[in-house]
Amino acid sequence: MAQLLCDAQKEVSGSDVEEDFVTKEILNKLNIEITVGFNSEIPDNIDCVIYTAAHEGQSNPQVINAQKRKIKTYSHAEAQAEFFNLKKGIAVCGVGGKSTVTAMISWILTKTGAEPSFAVGVGNIPGLNKTARWNTDTNIFVAEADEYVTDPRAPQRNEKITPRFSFLKPFITVCTNLKFDHPDVYKNFDHTKAVFFKFFNQIDSNGFLIVNYKDLEHRPTTSAETILSFGENPNADFNFKAVEENVEPESNVGLLTHKKLEYKIILRVPGLYNLENAVAAIVACSIVNIPIFESINALESFNSTQRRFEFIGTKNGVSYYDDYAHHPDEVRSVIKALNKWYPNARKIIVFQPHTYSRTKNLLAEFIDSFEVVDDKTKVFLLDIFSSAREKYDSTISSNDIVKGVQSKYKNINISNLETIHNLSIYFENNLKTGDVVLTVGAGDIYKVHTLV
Repeated sequence: MAQLLCDAQKEVSGSDVEEDFVTKEILNKLNIEITVGFNSEIPDNIDCVIYTAAHEGQSNPQVINAQKRKIKTYSHAEAQAEFFNLKKGIAVCGVGGKSTVTAMISWILTKTGAEPSFAVGVGNIPGLNKTARWNTDTNIFVAEADEYVTDPRAPQRNEKITPRFSFLKPFITVCTNLKFDHPDVYKNFDHTKAVFFKFFNQIDSNGFLIVNYKDLEHRPTTSAETILSFGENPNADFNFKAVEENVEPESNVGLLTHKKLEYKIILRVPGLYNLENAVAAIVACSIVNIPIFESINALESFNSTQRRFEFIGTKNGVSYYDDYAHHPDEVRSVIKALNKWYPNARKIIVFQPHTYSRTKNLLAEFIDSFEVVDDKTKVFLLDIFSSAREKYDSTISSNDIVKGVQSKYKNINISNLETIHNLSIYFENNLKTGDVVLTVGAGDIYKVHTLV
């Protein structure tokens, strides 16, 4: 949001917690003044205050002060919609893959000269060197459309929830996957599905809904004129399959078929899920007149985004990767991708579960996500990373995942290291040349890489 506002020639300042996050580098480059803490003081000469749910939302002292002073306040979702709805919007939603697909679409449109506005919920996009851009000269805005809510405490107050994407009015909506997540605000899959379907009915009546073929079984309803499907299924409008072909080391090759024409896709990012992400991006770009072969050519130079199977580096012959996966299906997919790229290496996978509510409600799914671990892999868990939006829950811990895996999949080498400090000591004393390390989770697990 700060990047969009700066591009729109607005003066921006902000406040944050003391802890550093992956976004700090971008804010520093923009020379945005950031104060630490949330006391009620706000500058005199401001026109609006934009807040997030991460820091008490409308209950934040600065927001309360702004409202008392009759200063306009926006949730982050409302503020982003103010930009998005001015242009022909491409919204990317879904449980898993939306950040990557949003980045891929933004990358393709930039590399083919369309120069879109965009907003992606990641720390960085290598090659673009920013995660958001406002371009007054072009008419496309690509945005990640988040199903999470503007105020996670609303259910506790028996108030109506407001999904973040509910403010967007897209021309094109891409839905990567329909799955159950965020059990702190959604009751079950049917609840989640209803929220997505409502969003699908905000699409322009001349617009497009692009859905994963496997989700057609849920019979999505939409206001869009056209529904297009993608997936690893011959009946999908855009169908693909992985190709067992090593064009170059650490490449990911797929074959896309559309209207009886075949196209080879070569990616620098691993996994069947990233081929699926790429096809979704290609479909969206084809609607705004980017030929399929041009999208494919652009994606050959796409190097993922920060914290999405990100290559951190190599030290003493050990390769380090980091991924944001925090849903069981994402964890499974990223492990399978690692296995495919490094079938013969000794692999160390470290998972830090994110939020007590997700771990507790999806415990069985988390246990099963590790069934794809091979016999060359050690798995470690860290303690659950608690979100600021929830309280400590003593009835669930990472040990529940460890014990569940040990009981159900006895051949898997899994244990609990609890803390990042313990993990760094393990790395220091036990890694050897040729090892591959993958850290996984939406918390602060990425910080271990600075220690090693």
